[in-house]
Amino acid sequence: MDEDLLREVAELSRRIAALPRLKPVERARSARGLVDEGKRVLSAVGDAAVEELTRHVSYREASGLLGVEPATVNKAVTRHRRRASTQNQ
Repeated sequence: MDEDLLREVAELSRRIAALPRLKPVERARSARGLVDEGKRVLSAVGDAAVEELTRHVSYREASGLLGVEPATVNKAVTRHRRRASTQNQ
Protein backbone atom coordinates (compact mmCIF):
# COMPACT_ATOMS: atom_id res chain seq x y z
CA MET A 1 0.00 0.00 0.00
CA ASP A 2 1.37 3.41 -0.87
CA GLU A 3 2.17 6.07 1.70
CA ASP A 4 -0.73 8.38 0.76
CA LEU A 5 -3.23 5.57 1.19
CA LEU A 6 -1.70 4.59 4.53
CA ARG A 7 -2.04 8.19 5.71
CA GLU A 8 -5.69 8.28 4.63
CA VAL A 9 -6.42 5.05 6.50
CA ALA A 10 -4.70 6.41 9.61
CA GLU A 11 -6.62 9.71 9.40
CA LEU A 12 -9.93 7.91 8.92
CA SER A 13 -9.15 5.70 11.91
CA ARG A 14 -8.27 8.76 14.03
CA ARG A 15 -11.53 10.49 13.08
CA ILE A 16 -13.59 7.40 13.86
CA ALA A 17 -11.88 7.01 17.23
CA ALA A 18 -12.74 10.64 18.07
CA LEU A 19 -16.50 10.15 17.51
CA PRO A 20 -17.39 9.12 21.09
CA ARG A 21 -15.93 12.37 22.44
CA LEU A 22 -18.14 14.57 20.25
CA LYS A 23 -21.49 16.02 21.24
CA PRO A 24 -24.47 14.21 19.67
CA VAL A 25 -25.09 16.74 16.88
CA GLU A 26 -21.41 16.89 15.94
CA ARG A 27 -21.16 13.11 16.18
CA ALA A 28 -24.15 12.61 13.87
CA ARG A 29 -22.77 15.04 11.28
CA SER A 30 -19.28 13.61 11.46
CA ALA A 31 -20.51 10.03 11.22
CA ARG A 32 -22.45 10.77 8.04
CA GLY A 33 -19.37 12.27 6.43
CA LEU A 34 -17.21 9.40 7.61
CA VAL A 35 -19.47 6.87 5.90
CA ASP A 36 -18.70 8.38 2.49
CA GLU A 37 -15.04 8.87 3.34
CA GLY A 38 -14.78 5.31 4.65
CA LYS A 39 -16.29 3.87 1.49
CA ARG A 40 -13.85 5.83 -0.66
CA VAL A 41 -10.77 4.97 1.38
CA LEU A 42 -11.65 1.31 1.90
CA SER A 43 -12.50 0.90 -1.77
CA ALA A 44 -9.06 2.28 -2.62
CA VAL A 45 -7.43 -0.10 -0.11
CA GLY A 46 -9.29 -3.05 -1.61
CA ASP A 47 -8.44 -2.07 -5.17
CA ALA A 48 -4.76 -1.66 -4.23
CA ALA A 49 -4.76 -5.12 -2.64
CA VAL A 50 -6.29 -6.68 -5.76
CA GLU A 51 -3.75 -4.91 -7.97
CA GLU A 52 -0.93 -6.17 -5.74
CA LEU A 53 -2.33 -9.71 -5.91
CA THR A 54 -2.38 -9.60 -9.71
CA ARG A 55 1.35 -8.93 -9.71
CA HIS A 56 1.76 -12.50 -8.41
CA VAL A 57 -1.13 -14.42 -9.97
CA SER A 58 -3.28 -14.18 -13.10
CA TYR A 59 -6.58 -12.31 -13.11
CA ARG A 60 -8.38 -15.68 -13.38
CA GLU A 61 -6.49 -17.03 -10.36
CA ALA A 62 -7.14 -13.83 -8.40
CA SER A 63 -10.83 -14.02 -9.20
CA GLY A 64 -10.94 -17.59 -7.88
CA LEU A 65 -9.14 -16.63 -4.68
CA LEU A 66 -11.46 -13.68 -4.13
CA GLY A 67 -14.66 -15.43 -5.22
CA VAL A 68 -15.47 -12.84 -7.89
CA GLU A 69 -15.56 -12.73 -11.67
CA PRO A 70 -12.35 -11.90 -13.60
CA ALA A 71 -14.11 -8.74 -14.83
CA THR A 72 -14.40 -7.59 -11.21
CA VAL A 73 -10.66 -8.08 -10.75
CA ASN A 74 -10.03 -6.11 -13.94
CA LYS A 75 -12.26 -3.25 -12.73
CA ALA A 76 -10.44 -3.07 -9.38
CA VAL A 77 -7.03 -3.02 -11.08
CA THR A 78 -8.19 -0.39 -13.56
CA ARG A 79 -9.59 1.84 -10.79
CA HIS A 80 -6.38 1.49 -8.78
CA ARG A 81 -4.16 2.35 -11.74
CA ARG A 82 -6.35 5.32 -12.65
CA ARG A 83 -6.12 6.64 -9.06
CA ALA A 84 -2.37 6.10 -9.03
CA SER A 85 -1.85 7.92 -12.33
CA THR A 86 -4.03 10.82 -11.15
CA GLN A 87 -2.04 11.14 -7.93
CA ASN A 88 1.27 11.07 -9.80
CA GLN A 89 0.33 13.99 -12.05
